[in-house]
Amino acid sequence: MNKSVAVVDDRPFFEKAVRFGLEHGILTRETMARIEADAPKGIVQIADHFGTAYLRTDLESAVTRMANLISLYLEDFSNGDLRAAAMSLRDNTLLSHSRGGSEMLKRLHAMPGETSLHARKVDAQGQKIFVNERSFAFPLSVPSYRAQVEQCQANQMRIDFARWLARQLNTRPEECEDYSAEEVIRSAMLLLYVGAKTLEMPSKREFVQLIEALRKKSFKHKPATVDAFLREAPTAFQEMTRQAMQDFIDDALPRLKSPEKSPDEILHAEAQGAFFVRDMPEEDVVAYDRLVAKEWVRITKGNADDPAVLATIFLSVATGHPPKAAALLKEAKSIIATFRTQGFDSKAVLAFIEEHAPFEQREDLKLMWTQDLLPDAEIHLADNDPQMPDSHMDRALQYFRQNCVANWKGGSN
Repeated sequence: MNKSVAVVDDRPFFEKAVRFGLEHGILTRETMARIEADAPKGIVQIADHFGTAYLRTDLESAVTRMANLISLYLEDFSNGDLRAAAMSLRDNTLLSHSRGGSEMLKRLHAMPGETSLHARKVDAQGQKIFVNERSFAFPLSVPSYRAQVEQCQANQMRIDFARWLARQLNTRPEECEDYSAEEVIRSAMLLLYVGAKTLEMPSKREFVQLIEALRKKSFKHKPATVDAFLREAPTAFQEMTRQAMQDFIDDALPRLKSPEKSPDEILHAEAQGAFFVRDMPEEDVVAYDRLVAKEWVRITKGNADDPAVLATIFLSVATGHPPKAAALLKEAKSIIATFRTQGFDSKAVLAFIEEHAPFEQREDLKLMWTQDLLPDAEIHLADNDPQMPDSHMDRALQYFRQNCVANWKGGSN
């Protein structure tokens, strides 16, 4: 019975190249003497860079680092050809090989590991930490290095494509810095798919209008919009646009057309599959809220940024009264009396916020109720101190006037 044993050669590529060079006469005694003379210089330099040349442990780790850096550079440069690697050791200094490996790692660190559109600057400390890890604790093999480079190059292409789309759609680079390439691409594809009259990246209000147009039964996609948009586009970006549009149709479009989520929820609730929208300070916030939360705007009378209005509404709902942005004296007394007999229905307030408020404001509004208004009102509207009774609600009404919108003049009576 034949038995074969696979031999795995896990020596550093540098060591393999030296052994091959000696066996085949590529590396002579003189060459080896030069290499042996160069090695201590490189080891000391590396030890000083990552620690100190005065500690034995740093010198020992520097030996490993140098072998790893040389191996990375040699194997990549020679594409695994030991003869070419040995000849490179013969013709060039040892230090040039270790520097070559270090430069490879620095270039990889400088490349985008993801597709966010923020401005990138070389972080010297981050670069040093990266080279430190990848030359010693977690050394990169050449296949892994090349795979990471390929992924980073793909990331850069996506970034370039997203920035090109943004420029074509009248958006400044700084407007996109807090977004990913995918979010910008997705919004561009939505705009092109709907065939908006003005091809410009949407604001929040315009995003909602695009979704509403998409959901109309009479809506028809116009492929000619994409054709016209790409008429003078670079070939690479033409191909990327058509692929991005197909991805949009396959993945995003069913979600956008589905009535399960409102445009407001799609815009603000989804970490994955999110969209880019332009920040338009001049855009009326109430106009957006009117689109996505009509009942909220009606109840708050467009004053949802006024804490007194919100307090009046929430205290009304918490005591079973109709939600109103202002209260008459008799309504305030009824709210206080109901609280004193039944307490606050906190769940009703949270349900009211969930049903009516714009999605992006809901969590903040819930925190305002549960952490600020609720505990404060429970103290100041109560009448449970026998030493200081408030049977005529004087103190409670004073608190109401200070924190809510009170539609009465003069005293509390």
